[in-house]
Amino acid sequence: MKNNYFEILEFSKSKKKMWNDFCLKSDSAWLWHTYESIISKTFWINHQNLSFCVIDKSNSNRIVAIFPVFLVKKKKIIDYSTLESLGGTAFENNISKVKYKKLLKFMKEYISSLQSRYKVYKCEILLSTLSKSIIESKKVIPNPLGEFINIDKSSFTWIKNLKKQNVNELFKNLDSKTKQSINKNINTLTFNEVDYLASDSFLNKYFSLHLDTSNRKKINHHSKSYFEYIFYKFPKNNKKIFYVKENENILSFAIFGIYKKNVIYWSSASSKDGIVKSSNYYCMWKAIEYFQKKKVNYIEFGEGFFNDDDQKNLDLNHFKKSFSGEMYPLFRGERVENKLKNFAINFLREFNIFKKK
Repeated sequence: MKNNYFEILEFSKSKKKMWNDFCLKSDSAWLWHTYESIISKTFWINHQNLSFCVIDKSNSNRIVAIFPVFLVKKKKIIDYSTLESLGGTAFENNISKVKYKKLLKFMKEYISSLQSRYKVYKCEILLSTLSKSIIESKKVIPNPLGEFINIDKSSFTWIKNLKKQNVNELFKNLDSKTKQSINKNINTLTFNEVDYLASDSFLNKYFSLHLDTSNRKKINHHSKSYFEYIFYKFPKNNKKIFYVKENENILSFAIFGIYKKNVIYWSSASSKDGIVKSSNYYCMWKAIEYFQKKKVNYIEFGEGFFNDDDQKNLDLNHFKKSFSGEMYPLFRGERVENKLKNFAINFLREFNIFKKK
């Protein structure tokens, strides 16, 4: 797809350096926009990579926008496959208003063409709150997805500013029960970083705990190939993998994504024994301590849930909130092309038709 100004360049035809150089310069790009992050997600089950960038033909074929997006195949009773974008739109800084308006129109038309080509009724988009354009905004901003969506599904996420306090102050401000959990096991638990020279044993243990955690929570698990990519091929500067053990028994793992001096709680796994001994709380606190000493600016704990009756979500809310993070907007939305199908699927979802059994 092309016009007089712009042309779509599919991910498979792009060059890693060009892609990542754009991400480093763009204030609206974050870790999920990077080349390696998109590659990692190709290992998700039933995910087909349709990510693309837009090049400006009038300006040396320079990248002016990136949109990571996947076709997620879902079928149970009916086909309810969607397009999903983790990261959302990332644009070149200081683009002129005239060119920006033309770029928006061009990208919307291409996204609609993808929905039509793959016969999906909607595209779900989630922005990265840790991108500079959002996290460092000095004022309340409306959903930057704007014209890309026709349904706003924004929520919130928990984020801690590590620049404001030293380690002692950070610990003092933790939830009282969290401090008790950490102190109760502080003499028996040890916090360590994964040794990448001995990754095989750690990977196998992580994946085993991941399967246990997924079964316990009754959620779909990822493929082992996904974690193999993170352990072995994801850039070392953009990840930290920690684990907590008692004696020689590993209780918990936590993977953190790092980009532009900000950190996100990416993935974790714990044994039942680890849950009992609050090793996940201990791991998170020690990671906060580690990142504060490394002069990280912000750490994101993950999305919160509004007035949720599900006990699992309430527990997650408590875990994320207990590290004294602040509520930040989590901008998300949907571009629905088939409103009748959207209504029907939401109706079926009310009866838990699509939930894992």
